[in-house]
Amino acid sequence: MGWLYMPRASLGGHATAKSYLDAQCTYDRPQEDGGTQGLKVLASACPGNRVYYAAVQVMKNGIGGEVFAIVCLVRWNPRDKDGMIFGYKDSAPLRR
Repeated sequence: MGWLYMPRASLGGHATAKSYLDAQCTYDRPQEDGGTQGLKVLASACPGNRVYYAAVQVMKNGIGGEVFAIVCLVRWNPRDKDGMIFGYKDSAPLRR
């Protein structure tokens, strides 16, 4: 997969790469059967704005299920001349 870059305006008010990715990986969506399904970030870190690591739990009807890891390479450059201050590249899923 390739890199996705965006300007500050696309960060939805988030001040850091970590807060943006935490928000992107935490959601709850209504399902046709009336229930909900989503993800919840349990813990995350983005040391030096270089790599984002998160432990994420699958949520179904408010009940936690499987926990998995998300790892993204991060590029954070608030002084980018083109205004594309944030970029990330996610990794392929690793399942055993």
